[in-house]
Amino acid sequence: MFDFINLDFTTFTAFLFATFVISIIPGPDVAFVVSRSIAGGKKIGIATAFGMQLGIMFHILLAAFGLSAILMTSAIVFQIVKYIGAAYLIYLGIQTIRDKEGININVQENQGGMRKAFWQGAITDIFNPKVALFFLTFLPQFISPDQGNTFFQFIFLGAIFGLLGLVIDIGFSIIAGSIRNVLAKNKTVMQWQKRVSGFTLIGLGAWLAFEKRG
Repeated sequence: MFDFINLDFTTFTAFLFATFVISIIPGPDVAFVVSRSIAGGKKIGIATAFGMQLGIMFHILLAAFGLSAILMTSAIVFQIVKYIGAAYLIYLGIQTIRDKEGININVQENQGGMRKAFWQGAITDIFNPKVALFFLTFLPQFISPDQGNTFFQFIFLGAIFGLLGLVIDIGFSIIAGSIRNVLAKNKTVMQWQKRVSGFTLIGLGAWLAFEKRG
């Protein structure tokens, strides 16, 4: 399956599952999109989401070029990066569970136009070193050096990650923009969702750590 980049079905399915879980966690990106949607309406939130995806693709390209170069010089170093990434997913899951803060929103804030919201989203992610760290550790979990061109594997998986994340962020924008006051007052559901997502990430990280490497 996926012969043009030689990704096996199990790896791709695990990638989709991990991407979905990470994308729905009410973390900084989701908080940013939701806050913009509540303050300025769903169009502002959607514009912000598109901008953030531009920033995400920027970091994916950096990861693709950088880690592909590492692969060409040392497969051992690449395996170390993969183990670090598995540990990072476990850490991310623990932090997600421990985070007791809700989404910080301000319904009175004036967000300006859609173009401004787009560039705010893009700049926020482009200049966020944690986004770079995330992709440098996350994507290698699903890259197989012996299964074809690693650069195209990075690009393909990165594009899927960005597309799924964009769809989810747009969904958050529409919901938040439509029920501003309700969402602003009730965060219990999101807290429970964060716990479930956190335990899922811990399990996924553990599975990746003990999975037989190619």
